[in-house]
Amino acid sequence: MSGITMTISEQILLEKCREIELLCKELYDYFAGLYSDNEDAVRLWSKTASEEANHAAQFTMALRLINDLPCIILVDATRVESVILQFKGLIAKIKSAPPKLVDALGSSIKLEKYLAEFHLGCVAMFEDDSYRKMFNAMMSSDKEHVESLQAAYDKLTIAKDRTFTS
Repeated sequence: MSGITMTISEQILLEKCREIELLCKELYDYFAGLYSDNEDAVRLWSKTASEEANHAAQFTMALRLINDLPCIILVDATRVESVILQFKGLIAKIKSAPPKLVDALGSSIKLEKYLAEFHLGCVAMFEDDSYRKMFNAMMSSDKEHVESLQAAYDKLTIAKDRTFTS
């Protein structure tokens, strides 16, 4: 694979993957503002949004190094475009009918699980070890997002259960 550079279609797919990360960031920034009266929620949403921005920056870096970064794209363009359209629809729906915090957490957990599966199964395979490790780290951070969102969800629902049973 040495000496091979990305094709235009591979570049476009990486740009689309970056767009997905930026849509995640947009959603989490929106949630941070929506639940601004809850310090823990703001911290969680802001941290997760920042990590999504970092993921987008990794795709940006890959695109800048395009000629020095041979890789094999493992995702179908139609699937990536479908994810983007679904994401945009989700964001529009959430903005028109903002969910309760517990519902936002539940939806975000499902979203992050989906994205973790999406990333693991189909983004890109890089020839260079350092880039492969960087993108693998990005993919594993999806798991950390799920864990932190799940912890917040559990804390909120347990607190709610105690309120109703007390």
